[in-house]
Amino acid sequence: MSPASTRGARRLVPASFRWLLSSLAVLGATLGAPAARAAEPQVEEGPLATITHLSLEEGGVKVSIQWSDKQPLPESARLISLDGAGNTNDLAEVTPKPGEESVVSLEKAIQKPWETGWAQRLVLQGSKEESLATVPYNINMDCADEKSCTLNVSAGAAANADVMHVSTELDELITKLEESHGEGEFDLVEEVSKANPRMLGEVLVYAQTMARLRSFAGPCTCVWQAVYGQSPSLIGFGINVSTVNGLLSGWNGPGAKHALTGIGGSPTGISGGVNGMSQVNLKLNCTRWVYYYYWDIIIAWPGRPGILIPFPRPRLEPCISTCAARFDHQGRISGSTFVAYTSPGSSASAREQATYRVDGVPLMSLVANNGGAFNQATGTTVWSNIGSTGRVDSSGVVQAAKSFPYFSSASVANGHAISIHGQAKCPWGPNGHAAVWTYGTSQGTPQTNVLRQSIQSFFWQWGIFVIP
Repeated sequence: MSPASTRGARRLVPASFRWLLSSLAVLGATLGAPAARAAEPQVEEGPLATITHLSLEEGGVKVSIQWSDKQPLPESARLISLDGAGNTNDLAEVTPKPGEESVVSLEKAIQKPWETGWAQRLVLQGSKEESLATVPYNINMDCADEKSCTLNVSAGAAANADVMHVSTELDELITKLEESHGEGEFDLVEEVSKANPRMLGEVLVYAQTMARLRSFAGPCTCVWQAVYGQSPSLIGFGINVSTVNGLLSGWNGPGAKHALTGIGGSPTGISGGVNGMSQVNLKLNCTRWVYYYYWDIIIAWPGRPGILIPFPRPRLEPCISTCAARFDHQGRISGSTFVAYTSPGSSASAREQATYRVDGVPLMSLVANNGGAFNQATGTTVWSNIGSTGRVDSSGVVQAAKSFPYFSSASVANGHAISIHGQAKCPWGPNGHAAVWTYGTSQGTPQTNVLRQSIQSFFWQWGIFVIP
């Protein structure tokens, strides 16, 4: 039987991947003449840089960047922090080093989010100002009580400034409260904190953002709201498994993005899987504020003294606007698989699958096996007086087994993008356009550029300029 090989996924934590490649080199040296004729595994290059850590710590926002060791890196790079209005509030120069990790602290990254907006973004640029990686994130609050809170960071999607960001958990809780009260009024902050005290800080941010975006006051005032959910959360997690049966290495997340490589070590072999979900819901958040008052909160974060900020506490009535909005969707899913083995005595298999849905209806469901690949986009338009959802689910599985002196390897990698455009003209707002998007890929710079360009082109149809 002739050996098999195709292109496949590159490991997203290069330092660990070098260990795997060293193992491959040792295996190759022991194969002898017949095995030496087998094709060397050709893996995808993967991204130039991967954000592997993001947190709010002493000294500001702490970010870890893992650099590729298999591609030419730019001579220099800079990490830029953009506030909720899209303005630069901090930046740091970074020196890329192949296979190494850079740790950067942005001391001025958080500057008055209650004024500029709680949804922020990190952009890593190369020496030619090209985008190497982007990470949208939300600033929220953890509150010990109703008088003192500390800031934190959580995963988010990217959107224009007229869109309010809300977590899936808070959105579900508020929806239940509105349903239970019918058309009756209730104290938003009090009811949310009573149902889930852990969400006190987030509902205060929610009320403050909604107050800032409500340009009208009427019987049913609406604002744009993006509800973002992903699993695994924030930046995801690395995978490193070593047993007598083989090696597994990869990165799972954030969301629907992943990469996994398996190398067989015995006839029993080794297998593993990765999976994830990314979802964005763009909706009309409609309420009538019966009245509201301001409550003073002391906000602190690492390395900063506390500051007193007034937050609105509304008593409101839920409502559903009779004004239908247009929601335009575009989704793209991609995946690639790789297998290489020498025979007899070895085997390898790889499978990558992804599904893109709009409002629960599958528009694309694609599969690649054992060297196959897919890369496809589609879209649709729906009308609703509530909202519309785009979602990608993905999964990858690898298996590799071998007997001495043979060799086996299998890999998967993938990518996705979700874009939603909203347009409404309602008596009490919102009027105009909304744009929200998210994307990620483990398939390298070319596919990253494809995803970014497709997002830009999609929103440009309505004259909306975005920089993914």
